[in-house]
Amino acid sequence: MSPIKITIDQEYVENLVNSRIDDLLNQDLSGITWSLDEFRKKCCGNKSKEWVALYIFSKFSDEITGTDGWLIPSQGRGSQNIIFAKAAKEWMEENRQRIDWRAKLPR
Repeated sequence: MSPIKITIDQEYVENLVNSRIDDLLNQDLSGITWSLDEFRKKCCGNKSKEWVALYIFSKFSDEITGTDGWLIPSQGRGSQNIIFAKAAKEWMEENRQRIDWRAKLPR
């Protein structure tokens, strides 16, 4: 009896696995909101709240707020930022080179 030879297209398998992983990750964050603290820990390398507010929220305010944005800013004392996790994560991935990760807070 001769052995059976099976050929597997490696690229097809990788694309299938990557597609499934992307689907699972996207489903995981759909409809989820984060606080500023969760966002900074998951997307900003644990930078301080002040750093995130200055170098991301303020600098990119026109892009990340409004009807198409992922941030609903705090309205002052007693209210919190609302961050739509899926859109925030995608934006951060697409724009990570635009952020000055080495910037220091002014004294």
